[in-house]
Amino acid sequence: MKMKFFERTYLLTLLLFLLFLNGGFLTLALYTHGQSIESAEQVCLSEEYTLRSAFERDVASLEESSDYLLQVTYGTFYRAKGIYLSFEADGRITYSELPGGLEAPPTGTLGQQTVDGKRYILIRREACDGAYLLTYAKDVSSLDKEFRQLFFVFLGVSLVASTVLAGCLYLALRRLYTPLQKLKTVTVQISQGDFSVRANEAGDDELAELAKEFNRMADRVHGQMQELKATADQKQRMLDDLAHEMRTPLTGIHGYAEYICTANVTEEERMESAQYIMREAMRLKNIGETLLDAAFIREHKIKPLPLLVRDLLSRTQEHHLRHAEAQGVEITLSLPDSEARILGDPILLELLLSNLTENAIKACRKDGRVEIGARREGDRMRLYVKDNGIGMTQEQLTHVTEPFYRTDKARSRREGGTGLGLALCALIATAHGSRLEFSSAVNDGTTVWLLLDT
Repeated sequence: MKMKFFERTYLLTLLLFLLFLNGGFLTLALYTHGQSIESAEQVCLSEEYTLRSAFERDVASLEESSDYLLQVTYGTFYRAKGIYLSFEADGRITYSELPGGLEAPPTGTLGQQTVDGKRYILIRREACDGAYLLTYAKDVSSLDKEFRQLFFVFLGVSLVASTVLAGCLYLALRRLYTPLQKLKTVTVQISQGDFSVRANEAGDDELAELAKEFNRMADRVHGQMQELKATADQKQRMLDDLAHEMRTPLTGIHGYAEYICTANVTEEERMESAQYIMREAMRLKNIGETLLDAAFIREHKIKPLPLLVRDLLSRTQEHHLRHAEAQGVEITLSLPDSEARILGDPILLELLLSNLTENAIKACRKDGRVEIGARREGDRMRLYVKDNGIGMTQEQLTHVTEPFYRTDKARSRREGGTGLGLALCALIATAHGSRLEFSSAVNDGTTVWLLLDT
C-alpha cells in the first residue's frame, strides 16, 4: 500500500531519531565500559608492581630460609582480594593460585582472558633478578556485570525516551502537516470549481508564505478564467450580433432582388431597389473590412513612430469638415504647442480619431459643436474628442465599446453604421498601451479621451 507523505516523513524522522539516540546510548555505554577496563588495567599494573616489589624485599630478608612458605602466604593473602598469583622457578611452577583454564601471557606483557564467563587481567614479569616468574591475575568480571547493568539502564531509558519521542514527534508533525492538509482540501475544492475558498495565511513561516502564494495564484487563475469566460461570452455575443446584423441586409437584398426579378416594376422602382441593394451590400462590405481591421490589430504589434499632434488633428478636422457642415455642426481644434509629438501608429490613430469624430458629429443636433484637441499631462499627451450632442446614460457607457452595440439602433442603421467603430477604437487604444475613457451625460454631450506617450 502506498504510504502518504505524512507517514513517510514520520517514519523516516522517527527512524533517524531512534538510530542516533540508541546509537548514542550504546556508544556512551561502550565508551564507559572501555574506560573502566583501562582504569582497571592501570590499577592492576600498580598493584602488580607493588606486590612484586614487596615479594622481592621479603625474599631478600629470608636469607637461607625456604621461600615456598612466602609464596603460599602471598597467594593466600591476595586470593582473598580476588588476585591470583603463580610463581615459577627454573622453568617449573612452584606455586599457583590461578583458576583452571587461565594461561600465563608472555613474559613482560599485560593481557586479558575470559574463563567460565569471568574476565581476568593477567600480568607476567620477572622477579628477584630473574630467579622467579611472577604471574598476576585479577578477576574484573564485576566490571562486565556493571556494564550489563548500565546497558539495561540505557536500554530502559532508550525505550522510554523513544516512546515519548515517537508520541511528541507524531503530534509535532501532525501539527506541522495540518496547514498542508488544509491546503490540499482547498486545492481539491478549487479543482472542483469552487473558487471562493482560500488557504489560511495565518503565521509568518514558510507554510504561511506558501499559502499566500497559493492564494495569489488562485486569484490570478480565477481572474484569468473570468476573463476567458467574459471573452468567450463577448465572442458569442459578437457572433450572435454579427449574424443578426448580416441577416437584416441579406434579407433586404434578397427581397429586393426577388422583387426586381419577379414583379412588374417601373424604372424608378428598379433604381430605388438597386440603390437599396448597393447600400446594404456596401454596409456588409464595411462590416467585413472592419472585422478584418480588428483582427489585424489584435494579431500584429504596432511600431510606434513620433507624430506631430497638430498634423494628426488637422487631418482629422479636414476629413470631416464637409460632412460636419452638411449636418450644421462646427468642428474646432484645440492644439497644444506646435511641436507637440506623440508615439503611435499614424494610420491607426487617424482611424481612431476619425471614428470618434464621426460619432460626435452624428450625436450633435443642428448648430452643434465638436472639439478635437490635445493637452499635456506630465510626460504624456491626452487626445480627446468632445461634442455637445445628445449624450449617453451610464448604462450605455458600460456597453459602448462592445461590437455591434448601438445607442440608437434605428439611426445608426439608417446612416449606414456598422456598430463596430468604437470597438475598433478600443482595440487601437489597447494596441498603444492605453484605453478609451468616456465622460457623458444625457443632453449634455460626450467626451472621449486617450492618453498616449510623448
